[in-house]
Amino acid sequence: MTGSHLSEEKGIEAGGLLTTGQPPEVKGFDKAKIRKGLILFILLSGGALTAIFLKTHTGDTMKALENFNLVYIAVVLVLSIGDMCMGALRNHIYFRKLYPGLRFMVSFRANVANIFMGAVTPSQSGGGPAQLYIYYRAGVSVGKSISVSILNYLATLIFFIVAAVFSLSVLSDSFSKTMHDLVIFCFTVFAIQLVVFILIVLKPDLMVKLATGLAKKLCSRLPRFENRINRITKRLITEVTAYKNSCRLFVNEHPFILLLAIFLTCVLYLNKFFLAYFIMLGLGSSGHLVQVLCIQALVLFICYFSPSPGASGVAELSIAALMALVMSADTLGIFTLLQRFFILYIPVILGAIVVFKEAGSSLKKKLPPA
Repeated sequence: MTGSHLSEEKGIEAGGLLTTGQPPEVKGFDKAKIRKGLILFILLSGGALTAIFLKTHTGDTMKALENFNLVYIAVVLVLSIGDMCMGALRNHIYFRKLYPGLRFMVSFRANVANIFMGAVTPSQSGGGPAQLYIYYRAGVSVGKSISVSILNYLATLIFFIVAAVFSLSVLSDSFSKTMHDLVIFCFTVFAIQLVVFILIVLKPDLMVKLATGLAKKLCSRLPRFENRINRITKRLITEVTAYKNSCRLFVNEHPFILLLAIFLTCVLYLNKFFLAYFIMLGLGSSGHLVQVLCIQALVLFICYFSPSPGASGVAELSIAALMALVMSADTLGIFTLLQRFFILYIPVILGAIVVFKEAGSSLKKKLPPA
């Protein structure tokens, strides 16, 4: 989101501190793999949307689209732009403290790149590395970028746990036992993650101890690779130290920024939920506001665990299945398409422009001079 809020440094090998003057090795983006992932994303999303339309289509389906209120289109478009800016802003409030000269557009580009790569990689695993890469190219330490990702992911976990409890209390009578058990499972995983990441923030030295201990064991078993293992370990410790210092800065010295990030996270996701509500109003439906917001929270909650790129297929079917509680069947297909378009497809298009531009730039740097 803004799915892949946190991931390991796939695609990035940090070769040292940026302040040393020695440029690290940056592998960048693999265009061929991106294209394959994009094709899969389009096929799964298109297939799910087609199935929904075939299942729910009636003579009134196209009438609902033709009669869509243009005022609501304008409202939804503003909320869509606000969604992308809010996702960038909750990163930028941290980086503004760490790197005062960093421009907001760097955070905006990193955010849409995150969304795009999350949409074209399994389980949205490429989103985090894409965000790290964009910041890295702007001169930001990988360790500091990771600290911001972890702190924002903590805010996301807190929001979703609260939202899930509230949504279950509101909608419990509307769910089948299977759906209820699925949400409880997701809630349990989120709660475990929350505990783990709180420990990561409060006890970052554990990461250094684990890395050092693992390096010693590897060196004893693989003596021929001792120099390389020690070099990688040193790089890792350098970035973990930067990460630790960043976490300490915000936890101990600037807790207000943490609270602001939690607030912005709440605004970010509520903005997504209200966007869906206004799409529903534009289609002529009039479901209860709280019910719609709770349904949207559970849809996003479930999609976090989808193995498909960008939750493609799973998201569309989940949206249609849950919104059927408050909407007529003939508008479900249109609603699902518009909801995904304004929340995901627009930032995916912008993110694709950013990523392919970065990939082209990286390729040019690798080519020998003519």
